[in-house]
Amino acid sequence: MKAIVRRHFEEVLNLGSVDVIEELYSDDYVLDAPFSSDGLPQEHAVTSGRTGLRERVELFRTAFPDITFSVEEMLAEGDAVAARYIFRGTHLGPFGEIAPTGRTLSVTGILVAHFRAGTIYEAFSAFDSGDMLRQLNATEPPSSGDGPSA
Repeated sequence: MKAIVRRHFEEVLNLGSVDVIEELYSDDYVLDAPFSSDGLPQEHAVTSGRTGLRERVELFRTAFPDITFSVEEMLAEGDAVAARYIFRGTHLGPFGEIAPTGRTLSVTGILVAHFRAGTIYEAFSAFDSGDMLRQLNATEPPSSGDGPSA
């Protein structure tokens, strides 16, 4: 399972190999993460299915063409793998309603992926979207008041 999560970061996110999505994720895959697949800030935006994941990857790779995810730590238990990561990139393309700023960013996050039949069927990614927007010199995301931005 750790090898699949590593491929998620290395191949899908860092290299943009969206063809690998069919192999690593179930067809009913669901991701709960900051920002919707169109780049709008939301604390718990849901990305559904392989197509939704492709759109999300393309959004981030268009906005940050040099984006890299570094996995700092991974833990596995039962059907879950947790990974602490840092993503870095230069904002050179549109990201939702935010025009390119040319700014570089570095954001730490955590991904928890759950497996069924050897593929990722659901994941939760948490990172400080407010910090990300501040680094881009953009506005704060809306807050639901239920804790830190994730």
